[in-house]
Amino acid sequence: MYFTDLLSGIKLFGASFFIKAATYRLKGRIGLLEQRTPKNHWHKLDLNSFIKPNFKKENIKDELLHTKFFPVREIIGHPDVLRRTNSKSLETIKTANDILEGKFKYFSKEQYYFGQSINWHQNPVTKECYPIGKHWSKIEIYSKNIGDIKLVWELSRFSWIYDLVRAFALTGNSKYSEKFWLLIEDWLQNNQPNTGVNWMSGQECALRLMACCFGLFSFLEDEQTTPQRIEKLLLAFVLHAERIETFISHAIRQRTNHAMTEATGLYTVGTLFPFFDKAEKWKKLGKKILEQEGLVQIYEDGSYVQQSMNYHRVMLHSYLWSFRLAQIYDDNFSESLRSRVCKAAEFIYQVQDEQAGRVPNYGANDGALILPLNSCDYLDYRPIVQSMNYLLTKERVFDSGDWDEDMLWLFGREAVDFKKQAACYRSSTGFSTGNYYTMRCKDSWAMLRCHSYNWRIGHEDMLNLDLWADGVNLLRDCGSYKYFAIDEPELKKYFSSINAHNTIVIDNSSPFRTIFSGIKVPPPRAEILLFEVEANILKFKGINFAYKRKPWQVEHIREIEANIKEDKWQIIDKISGRGGHLCRLQWHLPAEAEIINRDENFVRLQLANGWKLKIESENQIKAELLKADKNGGWESLYYNYKQPICTIHIICRFQSDCLFNTTLSKDT
Repeated sequence: MYFTDLLSGIKLFGASFFIKAATYRLKGRIGLLEQRTPKNHWHKLDLNSFIKPNFKKENIKDELLHTKFFPVREIIGHPDVLRRTNSKSLETIKTANDILEGKFKYFSKEQYYFGQSINWHQNPVTKECYPIGKHWSKIEIYSKNIGDIKLVWELSRFSWIYDLVRAFALTGNSKYSEKFWLLIEDWLQNNQPNTGVNWMSGQECALRLMACCFGLFSFLEDEQTTPQRIEKLLLAFVLHAERIETFISHAIRQRTNHAMTEATGLYTVGTLFPFFDKAEKWKKLGKKILEQEGLVQIYEDGSYVQQSMNYHRVMLHSYLWSFRLAQIYDDNFSESLRSRVCKAAEFIYQVQDEQAGRVPNYGANDGALILPLNSCDYLDYRPIVQSMNYLLTKERVFDSGDWDEDMLWLFGREAVDFKKQAACYRSSTGFSTGNYYTMRCKDSWAMLRCHSYNWRIGHEDMLNLDLWADGVNLLRDCGSYKYFAIDEPELKKYFSSINAHNTIVIDNSSPFRTIFSGIKVPPPRAEILLFEVEANILKFKGINFAYKRKPWQVEHIREIEANIKEDKWQIIDKISGRGGHLCRLQWHLPAEAEIINRDENFVRLQLANGWKLKIESENQIKAELLKADKNGGWESLYYNYKQPICTIHIICRFQSDCLFNTTLSKDT
């Protein structure tokens, strides 16, 4: 690590960020974190020690039957209501039946078989396990033998609870309630308080807590839900809340969605279980952090600090849950926060594809879907837009569909019956704080970036362009794949590099260096030169300075012009610098893309649905079409899952400047 890199990091984050991060790690090594959250055993703990003196735990079930929650019991026992918003009810039941057999879906895609004896500390891919008896602060998060920790955490997020509840509502069969309690009891037995890998993350604790609350109130009237089982679960809630509360400052310091989810966990416990000793404290703290971090992390234009579509959705789901709970309990969040969250929901709507409901696969994509309450695909963002818009405006954005099921669970039948449509439409829009720009033609649209980072650098994606036509992602971002892939180093390097984006690469090198923990420097600077919406023409021009330093001293200007009625796109990339450089323009394309013809100055490709791409240059160029190669031709739409696509590399060597002219239409 160079001294200048360290200075860049300090300038970006502030010295206190690194000092506090180092202090936190040091405390873990010398045992101070363990002192604050000591290991314990469930059988040594008594719920009476954590509840108010005037509350009798013998009345727990009656107390909870009178506790206000989302209207889940309005849906349980009325399958006809649920089927109105679930066209795949048989698939929903099959997913739950798979869980009964020990088969669990990971990251909304691949299924793993555990059988009836689950090892909650095991990576199902490598079959290796984290140590069971260690305090969570003594466990190394990155293990070459065990592999990606997210593959261990995923099962303990308890997203399978939502599947069991939905199947229970469709069938009324107590076997789903029984499985819920059997799995909860097994998890508690094998995850003693503050012991093992599943206590390591406050966010994981919060998501587990939220899912358990949903399951508890959904199965509350079933005979499988006994006072003894409820008592065990409430005790777990207390220990989870204490774990979150103790180190939530660490989550806040990171300035990520962790702070929102952890605060949501605290707010939930404090609101639903006022008989806990610390209930009021947890509720106030959770609400305070939700207020404070929302106004810090959500920008004024609705874009999000983490520069990731999936993390944006995680943040919105946290506020959807918290705001709805507050609404039920006549608790109010500030109007300034509600306005900011409303803009965040509008942002997703504006960067959404009209036909597929998808958004660009932009930024970090860790597979998180913290409220899986519908039969839509993981990639479909209509459920969060629909339910958040209903919460904030009492209007729906879309016509009826499977994306309404979230509203049914959170708001009840009246939300599904509600027909008032919001007067909203997607348009060419500039989000000037986050520096996202959308350009919309008749049957095609694009999202591009022209951003200067003022916090953690996500992906190396300067002036990245994402383009959709007829519901197909013609020019696409490649995703994240995995955060830790020791067995696939070349692919891990590819997905986290500049090579996985639709941009320019100079001298086969990245303009960034990683100093530690994924922090990249120096922060790139870009400038928007033109964004213009005329009657039939859209124009964009931006300049990127990421390579405007030694050893390159190269500038990149990207100009885009689109004909709205004719759906014709022209992208001009101008690269200028001295000393002789190798320049590569790269476009990530559908898997069926193929080269039609080429010579030393141009290449033409067939894409999908009749769309064609042509790239020309006055410079002599070399065109390479890659598929499933270590240098390109991969995308990851779901975490831990990759699939082949096509990547076109256009390469030229220049002395002072270089220009690429890319056109895209159905008659190119």
